Amino acid sequence: MGRRESLDAEVFQPLWAAGWQWMWIVAGSLFLGVYLVVQFGDSLGGFGIIAGSGALAALGIWYVNQRYEAVLEAGIEQAQSAILDVVRAGDGDSEVSSIPIDGRALLLVNPARAYDLTTLVAGDDSFAVHEDTTVNLAHRYVSVGDDAHHYEYTELSSVSYEDGRLHVTKRDGAVDSYAMSSAPTSAMSAARERIAAVENHH
Repeated sequence: MGRRESLDAEVFQPLWAAGWQWMWIVAGSLFLGVYLVVQFGDSLGGFGIIAGSGALAALGIWYVNQRYEAVLEAGIEQAQSAILDVVRAGDGDSEVSSIPIDGRALLLVNPARAYDLTTLVAGDDSFAVHEDTTVNLAHRYVSVGDDAHHYEYTELSSVSYEDGRLHVTKRDGAVDSYAMSSAPTSAMSAARERIAAVENHH
């Protein structure tokens, strides 16, 4: 079932919404402005609506482009906290890395509407890969699925990243592969250290 919760980040909602809905604002103002001019000859009112709405749309776009990095970071941190609950890892000694994948973009707006996350959690006794997370900036929510891939360090021989893929290699030679746009450096390094510690112990 998973969970979905509001993205906990401070934004000025009227401008944030205007940035994501700027096309509708412009289209609506053009329709209404032209209607006032053509039907009633109200050039001042018609062009005033068009100019004002255009300014609101431009300000909204600017605001989203200025604020989205902080909002995305807050969303990723919020998602990671929920993922630690899913994989049943205490956050004290767990190393967590999340790699976002861009979703559908909007013209003139720098961020994607939403980002899908692949998250690695290197805990004390096990390593987990969680692929079912979305941070939605346009509608400001975070959704986290209930399923994750779990690996005991005793069953792993290596964790590596190459050509956009994370490779989790088991001692029996089987390899699980996950698409990732960049290397999850911190969690991967922690997993390697714990795999090496298990090997040295044995």
